[in-house]
Amino acid sequence: MHIAIISGHDLDIFKGSEGLLVETSYGNVRISRKIMEDREIFFLNRHNSKGSSLPPHKIDYRANIEALSKCKVDTVISIGTVGSINEEMKPGTIVIPHDFIDFTKCRTYTFFNEKRVHIDMSEPFCTYLRKVLSESCKILKLEHKDKAVYLATEGPRLETPAEIRLFSKFADVVGMTLVPEVVLAREKRMCYASICIVCNMAAGLQERLTAREIVRLVSQKKKHIENLIVEAIKRISEDRDCDCRHALEEAEI
Repeated sequence: MHIAIISGHDLDIFKGSEGLLVETSYGNVRISRKIMEDREIFFLNRHNSKGSSLPPHKIDYRANIEALSKCKVDTVISIGTVGSINEEMKPGTIVIPHDFIDFTKCRTYTFFNEKRVHIDMSEPFCTYLRKVLSESCKILKLEHKDKAVYLATEGPRLETPAEIRLFSKFADVVGMTLVPEVVLAREKRMCYASICIVCNMAAGLQERLTAREIVRLVSQKKKHIENLIVEAIKRISEDRDCDCRHALEEAEI
């Protein structure tokens, strides 16, 4: 079993890791490798995987996921920051989404551009992995919500109050990096779940939004997230009751 952690911020628990440069069809990708809890763990900073700090809409998601696939990764824990649309999900809360809505516009969403493959997203996130993350939060006594709809926007700008009023009818949190990452992971038959850190209330629900606020919250929660990752890694089993590894069966016409 090979587990990957994808994040937009570097994590201290991966300091001193072995650096790898993985060749993909979309260019080389930088990944770190480390043995943790007797397991082979890979770390990928999605914004810096190609050597520069890319905004969400410029990230080469296909290169990142293909690089992990080449490392034989079958399990992905994604970490991201979000704004909250739901008053019950305050800044500092950890959210584990169960579904998403895609409002991105200009991204490449699939590995299958030469044949008709329709991947099933009835359960967009791995149910087994979501359960592991939720149980790990409970063990560590971390405030969390184990169900939420993630609204993916294009960025890099933040949303307007009018957009948030529209989205509030359907979603709980809003972010920029989950799509197409989750879709591409499913196409590679990976178990994928996400840890979302609520960094602010979305536009119109607080007076002003700043990028500095996101950095501050991530810094405050960094140790908690690292502890959550270690606890989850210990609990992930090779035997699991999900269909992620069979995602391509009956998907092609």
